[in-house]
Parts: sequence; C-alpha cells; structure tokens
Amino acid sequence: MSYHEQQEFFREIYRATRILRKPISGIISGYHELPYILIAPNDENSDRTIEVNGTINVSPKFVISPHMLQETFGDVFNAETFDKDIEGRMFSFIYAGKRNLKIENIGFTMTHGEGNPAEYLSRVEDRLMQQENTRTGLIFCPRFNFYPVSIDRFISEVIDREMQV
Repeated sequence: MSYHEQQEFFREIYRATRILRKPISGIISGYHELPYILIAPNDENSDRTIEVNGTINVSPKFVISPHMLQETFGDVFNAETFDKDIEGRMFSFIYAGKRNLKIENIGFTMTHGEGNPAEYLSRVEDRLMQQENTRTGLIFCPRFNFYPVSIDRFISEVIDREMQV
C-alpha cells in the first residue's frame, strides 16, 4: 500500500469510528481520567466481538520540549495489540489543535465477547445506563487492529468539546 493509500485508509478508520457516549465531566484543567469501552468486530469470527477497556489519563504538560510533544501510539498503547503500520503515528489532535497534553493509557484489558458488534454495543450501552455511568465513553471501532486511531478520535472529540466552552 502506498503512503497516500495508507493515509486515506487511516482517515477512513477515523471517520468510521463512532463515539456513542462521551464522559460528562470535563478534562482540561488538572489531570483527568477518561475511562472508555471500545467495541470492535472480531475479524476472525463475525459472530464474536472484541471489547477493550481502559482509561486514558490526560494532563497538561508542564515541561515543553519537541520530544515530549511527539508521543506516538506505540508510546501510549501496547504495540503488540495493534497493526505495526500505525505504531509510530502521532495523535492527530496534538497537531490539529496544537494542544500541550500528556496522554497515558492505563488499565488496558481486552476480552472476546459473544454476538455481533451491534448487539454487543447495545448490551454494553444498556449496562452503562443501568449503572448510571456518565464517566465512561463508548466507542465503536471498525477494525480492531487500528483501535488507537479510534481512541485518538474519542480523545479529540472530548478535547474539542472542552475547548469550545
């Protein structure tokens, strides 16, 4: 795949990502947690779904250096869990908005669930509503091997919402 084709493929993953729930609380001031549940189809079995749970910590960076502003997906996520073609890619919102943020991914767990992604998403959304959980984001990722791109979109949307206030 050529560089141009690869860029377009990543843009399509980004566009096809659906953010079904965003946390209600803000993240901009101080150090904040963005818990998330990401649901993706299992490429090996269409009757199964992959669920990823984790928490993104977002904090302002107090020390500014060119090196610190260039965190990659491989720096934040376990590179063994996603496609190697995106390991060195930077978060899109860092360049787009010139935000000075530090990103960490903690509490990463991955499970395989029964049912197609649409059914599984519905069950997870119902569970979050029953728990009255307003802090956890819910993300649909079209291709599991590229889940950091979908998490990038999630963070971008939350930060963009915060910056508009």
